[in-house]
Amino acid sequence: MVKRLLSGRMLFAPTVLIMAGCVSQHKPFSVPEKVNFQGQTYVKVTANQLDEMQHLLYLPEIGEKNPENWEKGILFFLDKNSNKQTLEQRAAFRQSSFNKQQNVLADINIQNSELQSQVIYPPTERFNNVMLEVTRGRNLNCGYGQIQFSDKRWLNKAEFAKKSKKLTAYNQAMVQLALEFNQLAWLVECRK
Repeated sequence: MVKRLLSGRMLFAPTVLIMAGCVSQHKPFSVPEKVNFQGQTYVKVTANQLDEMQHLLYLPEIGEKNPENWEKGILFFLDKNSNKQTLEQRAAFRQSSFNKQQNVLADINIQNSELQSQVIYPPTERFNNVMLEVTRGRNLNCGYGQIQFSDKRWLNKAEFAKKSKKLTAYNQAMVQLALEFNQLAWLVECRK
């Protein structure tokens, strides 16, 4: 499943959360208000736009909805894709990004016209968790849509020392998560 040990912790999701912009008048994408996954309902908590990209964060309906501090979340990345990037170009960019990170396990592939990735991020001094991340992305008539599920596994100090060096211990959990996520109905549509 996870084929390669790559470098670093990609901080793309937290960085995108920090970016703020005005919401565009023209929204070519349609996404649900709620998403059901793994027996939980996730609701939209944030919607940010920067140029042609929109980022939406959904957190569990039950519990605190803090966009700065959460354990499980569904993220939508929507891109009008004016540059007409192919899935292969996006896969190459993601691979290049992971190659610059330290100690990340990542598997990126294209199956059935869908860009899929499974990533295990190691804990860092700042983030005392292992993060499992699965993504699915497609080129649509209105642009590129991507759905991502992130699951942060918090570690105590003793676990932190052990698990930061043994990310392969999460391979089975990642395989199961990817199987479940791939069964989720595709949730990004183009507005009519």
